[in-house]
Amino acid sequence: MDTLQLKLFLSVAQTLNFTKTANEFYMTQPTVSNYIKSLENSVGVKLLKRDSRSVSLTPEGEAFVEYASAMLTLEMEAENRLRNIAAGRRGYLRIAMLSSAAELFSACLTEFSGKYPRVQVDVDIMEGAEMMRVAGRDAHDIYFANRYMMPDSENIEYAVTGTHQLHLFMHRSLADKIDMNDWTTLNGYHFVSVPETDFALSGQIKSICASRGITPDIINYYNRADTVLLAVNSGIGMAILPPALKYFYNFPNVASKPIEGEDALISSVIAWNKSRQNPDAKRFLELDALKRIIQK
Repeated sequence: MDTLQLKLFLSVAQTLNFTKTANEFYMTQPTVSNYIKSLENSVGVKLLKRDSRSVSLTPEGEAFVEYASAMLTLEMEAENRLRNIAAGRRGYLRIAMLSSAAELFSACLTEFSGKYPRVQVDVDIMEGAEMMRVAGRDAHDIYFANRYMMPDSENIEYAVTGTHQLHLFMHRSLADKIDMNDWTTLNGYHFVSVPETDFALSGQIKSICASRGITPDIINYYNRADTVLLAVNSGIGMAILPPALKYFYNFPNVASKPIEGEDALISSVIAWNKSRQNPDAKRFLELDALKRIIQK
């Protein structure tokens, strides 16, 4: 199989229309069909069902979509890395970060890129459950995350970069109606939340509400922080989230108030695998931007 076959397959998988895919790639429809048939011959199974009226994915085709996408992504990353090496950027650093860490990470990246311009830095922005998965697999050099997301492993070391009170995010029109000292003022309002697969944060949110005498009416769960805040901005519901998200997502109709109490504390960390020998990771951890804020 080749790259073009994979691209054409993914396009047809999205459009379910050979003519649309042919137009996207400036090809004829029979040419696209031949490429798909060649791919099917290569993998040994039918990926698409075709008749005179419709196109659909076979079960094998549905499974192959993820693999095809991963292969194209890997090829793109490999080509980009090789071009960087050829241009003299031989150093390489892979970082996973939460969007709530954007302000700190931005300061670190500015300092690091100024000192080490020949190091390629790849950044993956993740949500809670995904961060826990990649940290468990130790897939990155450095993690900007929350403490609860880091696995209990002898190889993972971390430093606390801040401890903050979670905030109640609400539509700006409700800010004057909510008294943080009287949570009964929240009754009658809907909530939106991170998914329950983010076990620690979703559990902390429920505990905060229970200890203050309310049961949140959660009408939807979203697996991305920006989607949660978009729902708040649209007046769909309130949410309890880390305060630093205000820096990364500047929604005009979103206001927030801190939630007092130790049960509403959340700690952010920078973490790394202490057994890894990547010298660029060690240089990153020595940045002044980190030294100034890491809690001893």
